Amino acid sequence: MKLLQNIFGTKEKTEAVAVKADETPLCVDSKSKEISDIPDAWRFRQILANLDLLTRPTVVGNNFIELFKTIPEVFWPIDFIAKRISEAHFDLKRVKDDSIVWCNRLGADTILKQPNPIMTWREIVYQHFVYKLATGNAFLRAAMPENITAEATKFQWCSNYWSLPAHLIEVKPMDYSYGVPMFGVAKIDELIKGYTLNLGPYSGLTIPYWQIWHDRDGIPELLKGVGYMKASSRLLSVKKPIANLIAVYEARNVIYLKRGALGFIVAQKEDTTGTVALEPDEKKELQEQVTTRYGVGEGQSPWAVTDIPVNFVRTNLSITELQPFDETLEDAIKIASVFGIPSVLVPRKDQSTFSNQDAAEKSVYTSVIIPACKRFCEALTTFLGLEQKGLYIDCDFSDVACLQSGLKEGEEVKKLVNERCLSQFKNGLISINAWRAQIHEDALEGEIFDKVKFEMTPEEIAKVDSVIKAQTSPIQINTGQSGGGKPGEYKDPKQDNN
Repeated sequence: MKLLQNIFGTKEKTEAVAVKADETPLCVDSKSKEISDIPDAWRFRQILANLDLLTRPTVVGNNFIELFKTIPEVFWPIDFIAKRISEAHFDLKRVKDDSIVWCNRLGADTILKQPNPIMTWREIVYQHFVYKLATGNAFLRAAMPENITAEATKFQWCSNYWSLPAHLIEVKPMDYSYGVPMFGVAKIDELIKGYTLNLGPYSGLTIPYWQIWHDRDGIPELLKGVGYMKASSRLLSVKKPIANLIAVYEARNVIYLKRGALGFIVAQKEDTTGTVALEPDEKKELQEQVTTRYGVGEGQSPWAVTDIPVNFVRTNLSITELQPFDETLEDAIKIASVFGIPSVLVPRKDQSTFSNQDAAEKSVYTSVIIPACKRFCEALTTFLGLEQKGLYIDCDFSDVACLQSGLKEGEEVKKLVNERCLSQFKNGLISINAWRAQIHEDALEGEIFDKVKFEMTPEEIAKVDSVIKAQTSPIQINTGQSGGGKPGEYKDPKQDNN
C-alpha cells in the first residue's frame, strides 16, 4: 500500500519524473554503483516502467522521439519536412565547374550509393532530420578503424555511415579540474572527449569526436552538465498543446469505448411519503432487460419498455459537446508553426476548401526545406573532407511539382533581362560582362568583354555583332513552299546567302 501511495500519491511527482526522463541514466552498472547511489527519481522511473506507465505519454516529458512515434500531430510536420528532404536528388560535383561526378575512383560517392550494409542514403537522410527536428540534435557517425586519426580524410577511409539515435547520445566533456576551457582559445579536442551511446550493450562505449558530425537545431548548452553541447528541441515551446492533444485523445477514447457509467437510472415510484427506491430484484431485472433485450445488435430491440417508472440522468458529455476536433486542429497548427509550416497545409476535414495550398507548399520548400538541405550538404561536405579533393555534395529539387511554376517564371524574367541588356549593349550603355552579371553568369576573361560598344574598334564590334547575331537568329523550319527543301526539314538562314 505504501508503494502505491508513493507512486500515485501526487501528480507533481509523476510529472517531475516524466519531465526529467531524458536527464536520468538509462542503465546502472551494478559493479560501480550501489542501489543507495542511484537517484531517487531514476528508481521511481524504473518502478513506473515496470508498471507500464511510461509507455503511455499521458504526462508530456522530454522524450520527443516517443511523442513523434505516438502523436500524429507531432509526427506529421516532422515527417513532412524530413521526407521531402530525403527525396531530393543528391549529387557529387566538382568545385571548379560544378559538373556532376559520375564515376569516382576515390570512393567519394560511396555515401550516396550505400552508406551502410542495411540502409539506403534516403533512409539515412530521413532518419537524420527526424532526430534533428524532434530532439534538436542529430549525430552522423563515419565508422573507421581505431588506428585512423582525426587528420585523415574521412571519405577515403570510411565505408559505413550511421545516423545515431540522438536521444541516447551523451557528449562527454574533457576532464579538467578547473572546468572546460569554454569561451577562450581552444581546439575541439580540448572541449569534447567523445560521444557515448547509452544503448544496452553499447552503454559506456565512447566514440572518438572526429568520427561524429553533431548537427544541431538551435543553441547548444555550453556549460558542463546534463545536455552538454546539445541543443533543445523546438517541441519544448509547444509542450502544453501536446499535453492538450493527449488529453483530448484520451477523452474521446473513453467516450468511444464507453468506459464507466454513461448515466444513472433514477426511480420515479412514489408513495405517501415521497419517492421510493427500487428494490434489489427490480434493479436486477431492469439491468438484465437493458443489457440483453435492448440495443442495436442482432435480435435486440431499439425500443425499451418497462412497467417500472424510471428516469435516465446522463452524467458524461458527448463528443459534440466536448468539441475535441476544434481543440485538436488548434494544437496541431501551433505544433506545425514551430517548424515553419503554414496552417493551410495542416490536415483537416475541410482541406478541399483551400486554393492556396500549392503556394503554401512552395513557400515551405523555399524557406524551410531547400535551405535546410543546402546547409546539410555544406556541413556534410566539410565533415567528409570532400573539399580537399575539389568535390562537394549538392541537392536538387527541380522536379518538385509545386516549384515548376517558379522555374517557368524565373526563365521568363531571365529572358526579359536578356532583351533589356541586349538593347543597352547596342546603345553603348553596358559591357558584355555587365550584361552577364545581371543574368548571374560568370565574367569572361578578355579586355573586349569589359568595354562598352563605343570603346571598341570596328574589328571588335564586327566580331561581337557576329556572335550576338548567331546566338539570337532563330532556326527556321522549312514548310516546303519555298527554297526547294522538303517539308519539315530544318534550314539555317545563313544558307540563303550561299
